[in-house]
Amino acid sequence: MLDPYPLPVGYIYEPRPVSIDRSVQLAKLEASGIDPDVHGEKLDLTFLGLPILDALMEPGVPLQGQVHVYQRFIQYAPVAWDARLHMRGEITAIEQVAKGGVVRWAFSFTDDGGRELVTVDRAGLRPRAGGTGGSGATAFLAPPDEDEAGFEEIWRRTLVSEQVARYSSDGRNRIHSDPAIARQFGFRAPIAAGLIGVHYYLEALARMGAPDTLDIEIWFKRPMFWDERLSLHHQTVDGRLTAMRIENQAGKAASLARVNIAP
Repeated sequence: MLDPYPLPVGYIYEPRPVSIDRSVQLAKLEASGIDPDVHGEKLDLTFLGLPILDALMEPGVPLQGQVHVYQRFIQYAPVAWDARLHMRGEITAIEQVAKGGVVRWAFSFTDDGGRELVTVDRAGLRPRAGGTGGSGATAFLAPPDEDEAGFEEIWRRTLVSEQVARYSSDGRNRIHSDPAIARQFGFRAPIAAGLIGVHYYLEALARMGAPDTLDIEIWFKRPMFWDERLSLHHQTVDGRLTAMRIENQAGKAASLARVNIAP
């Protein structure tokens, strides 16, 4: 299991320029089973998670074994897939829960003129030896009720282990691609990167005509194993998409998404 997080609340990461290579975007969408043209000329915001992961590792902190539990994207203006961005971030909270320590980060992405385009809030669980089960990993982030009614299924897909492993072939966290590492942290098989679930939610929004501004929160409740059958469900109120969830093959929520009123 993982040691306590070695950096303090308030730690500021070195600002850096960011650009997402088009070939990386296409390859990772294909590995997720998603039509790479679904977003047109817009950036799939999921890809902003990749430079964040690189920043988290840069102070010499390994990601191996860390579990993604929460992500929020607030988009203030449209972002083209080839946009040149500038990223800043810091650690905003560290909280001990039943399963270990939850670390929370906030990052912002601006254009060359300093205009804020997207903010990203992320939380990860660092499991500890002797940590207990239950829902403690996301309790302080107030996830929605996963038994809420009114959801409609819109697709079913089966993950392919080779594709899941290829998505995470950069080696940032081998819990997504190495069965031995997954077993070391208590999983029966490698688990799909949480970002794959984010891709699925943003794909659904894109197919409904994603707006230029967006506020979406995602809670990762259970692992998506690399060979699991998944289903995506959504909820609408007065024609507006308000919530989504991805269910595993046991019918339990792997993750939950809430689409807030855009800024």
